[in-house]
Amino acid sequence: MLYEWILGFGMLIVLLLTAMQRYTLYILLCGLLIGSNLLFAKHNIPDSLQVFRFEVDSIPFSMQRVEGGVFIMGGTHEQHREPISTDLPTHTVALDAYYIGHTEVTQALWQAVMPEWEFIEEWHNPNHPITNVSWYDCQVFIQRLDSITGLPFRLPTEAEWEFAARGGNDSQGFRFAGSDIVDSVSWGLSNAGFRKHTVGLKKPNELGLYDMTGNVSEWCSDWYAPYYFGTEPNPKGPITGSNKIVRGGSFDNCQANSHISCRQYQPPTEATNYCGLRLALTLPNEPTLQAEEEPALTMKLKIKNLRIKLLYVPAEQPYYISEDPVSWRLWQKITNEEATENWSQPVVDKSANEWNQWLDKCRKWAHEPVAFATQHEIDTALAQNIIEQPRIKAKKQRRWEKDTRSIQRHRKHTAKAQKWADLIGVQLTTAEDPTLQLYTKEKTNNQPRWLVIRAK
Repeated sequence: MLYEWILGFGMLIVLLLTAMQRYTLYILLCGLLIGSNLLFAKHNIPDSLQVFRFEVDSIPFSMQRVEGGVFIMGGTHEQHREPISTDLPTHTVALDAYYIGHTEVTQALWQAVMPEWEFIEEWHNPNHPITNVSWYDCQVFIQRLDSITGLPFRLPTEAEWEFAARGGNDSQGFRFAGSDIVDSVSWGLSNAGFRKHTVGLKKPNELGLYDMTGNVSEWCSDWYAPYYFGTEPNPKGPITGSNKIVRGGSFDNCQANSHISCRQYQPPTEATNYCGLRLALTLPNEPTLQAEEEPALTMKLKIKNLRIKLLYVPAEQPYYISEDPVSWRLWQKITNEEATENWSQPVVDKSANEWNQWLDKCRKWAHEPVAFATQHEIDTALAQNIIEQPRIKAKKQRRWEKDTRSIQRHRKHTAKAQKWADLIGVQLTTAEDPTLQLYTKEKTNNQPRWLVIRAK
């Protein structure tokens, strides 16, 4: 409405200036009108859509619209002085518009949606954020809220959470959500008294969002994975993992662990008194950067100080497969066994028991549900040119093993010597015995192994 009044008034002045032959002012005003038209064309969202409100059993709740934009995600220069590995490297992210809760979900709203819930809160207060809920509890809550309201609520992605905490397109580059002074926007270790507080009491950030720093941490939808360089639209994180992302810091976090880019994670089954949730929502018919959600094409797996690159394989049951088979370098990192081949060469000639023991140790270091790829998964990745068949150097054979005449001579001399060996009860071996055919032993497998992470 305001835009229509400004445009109408401006056009009236243009007509008057034209009649008065004030062409200089006429040109300047036209430029202003064109600029304001472009500005409002980009941000001309009705006030009724800037804030989304709903009620459940007379419990009101509101959400702020966050316009889509592009930002640098991770440990940018204002976030901390010393680099922290979990929020590096910084990378570019593009997001569509979405809505996010002005506050964390309160105990009142949780109880309105889930009346049978038994609170175990030490400080039970309807206006406190809900805690002691696992990631899976949050999914049950959201499903019930969807059925009540008919809207597709969800948890925010990690990228959406950080973009909103930074202030979206209105960001002023603060270290914490709304200020560089942590106590003005956060309930933390210095002022919270080791307990949570009523939502919305501290200063909001640039978007009007409260408690994005401190009070309680908040579940995100993503599985945890290390950052990597690149640009990605609407990132959703890996398709599987062991831990879910937790963001925002809580009442027992110090200032060093409360900056916006700080990443934390915990198992989705874990429920703690310092972690809650904040709702997100994408309304139907919103314009998007992507026609449909696409999984990340790569993911990184960290095993000790080695980073293993895994590639996405589209299939009926999608999975990520390591770019290269298990090498002697990786084998040695897990087992501390001295490599007998070139470190870059694939590991072969290991028994099934040795491979299984190595995989168990690998899982403990990787903190991911890694497994060995099946032959079908390897063939699928090879057929799509996602991985390449490795070149394996043939193991050196003894001369008598590759020379037929040598084998014949060996048998002849062994037969002669056996007469004398019988006197002392010794059985000599010949070239036909499996113990001499080391390169064809049944107990080992000369096929390389690829690591794989399968979608749940």
